[in-house]
Amino acid sequence: MERRMTRSASRPGGRPSEAIVIGGGIAGCTLAYELAVRGVKVVLVEQNAIAAESSGRNTGTLLSGPQREVVELLDACAEIYAELAQGPVPFEFGRIGHLLISQDETDFAQASRVADRYRSAGVAMEEVSGRDLARDSPHLGFRVAGGYFVERAWTLEPMGATHAFVHAARAAGARIATGVRVAQIVSRGGKVEGVLTDQGIMSADMVFIANGLWLTELLRRTVGDGPLPGLPFTAGRGWLIQLGKLDVALPWIVEELTWPDQEELGRRMSLGTLADVAAQRDDQPAVEAICLNPMRGGDARLGASVQPAFRDLVRNTDMPSRIAARALRMMTGLGSLSVKNVYPGNRPMLSDGMPVAGRTPIQGLFLHGGMGSIGMHAAPATARWLADAVMSGDGNPKQDWLLPTRFPGWR
Repeated sequence: MERRMTRSASRPGGRPSEAIVIGGGIAGCTLAYELAVRGVKVVLVEQNAIAAESSGRNTGTLLSGPQREVVELLDACAEIYAELAQGPVPFEFGRIGHLLISQDETDFAQASRVADRYRSAGVAMEEVSGRDLARDSPHLGFRVAGGYFVERAWTLEPMGATHAFVHAARAAGARIATGVRVAQIVSRGGKVEGVLTDQGIMSADMVFIANGLWLTELLRRTVGDGPLPGLPFTAGRGWLIQLGKLDVALPWIVEELTWPDQEELGRRMSLGTLADVAAQRDDQPAVEAICLNPMRGGDARLGASVQPAFRDLVRNTDMPSRIAARALRMMTGLGSLSVKNVYPGNRPMLSDGMPVAGRTPIQGLFLHGGMGSIGMHAAPATARWLADAVMSGDGNPKQDWLLPTRFPGWR
């Protein structure tokens, strides 16, 4: 694999022709696919296995939210997933109902304001009383004040979906190299030249950092022209319960109407000072709310929570029992469901809760990450927008809310 570090050839018209994508999660795999189908010679490099982290460990939900940006991401991603769902890799993609519930009358009364925000973002909402839910779905044992049926939502199996993009990228000519760790990114004279890996040097005229929680480390290890500014990342940690086959019919994803919008979520996830460590702020949940996704394969995933965290320090291990108890308070009919596994997953979160996609001050070096709790919901769209911007523009998507320049030090 080792190659001498040389300037890569460019396509006619000066457009770059060779790219290294770092990261085998949904952010990297979608990007490798989008670049490869545009004729770019792509190598995707992953230090572990495809979808080994967050992209294989999430609820598999694509849900609306009370922000226009989130809805724009959802609609664009649903179209892209529909394209790949026709291919050879099945991933249980399909449209599903979405029910937002409130446990008590106070929360339900306040929920009307949240519903108005959904509607302002272009999402239809239909109110339903807790009495009607209990009457119409006695097998679920609803004990809630009420809820809202939400206009659109989709479900998928996340491991399969990530591999569907890898397969499509490979079919388009991309090379996938797993078990290869990138140690440094090398640039000279303000232009990227390639990466240093455990197996040697790989040269390219474009490098995309899309490796989730390790993104900021590679920014620090971009050498030759000095390190780039950091980004306000937190390794948000959530817990999931993998359930077995459902013995009840569930036509919706059921979500508690207490999950904040992305901006508020990012604010709650702020973490990084020594005082935060001393106060054990990483042991304090930012959000605790149920989300039950009935997978099309017949089983289900139950979450969700998120807390500000450090990548390699695990706390808050009582959260699965709290999620289970919370779910049973609101849906008493779930108590007999079998549990196959319980596990944590890290979510690379930025301080405003939104992803980042765009160019850096080093020519040919781009960022694609920070997907947080909406990775499956966001990455296909942001990858397509970024690839379009790289091949036909200045490397920055037109959605300015994605650009790294929104953070201090990048302007």
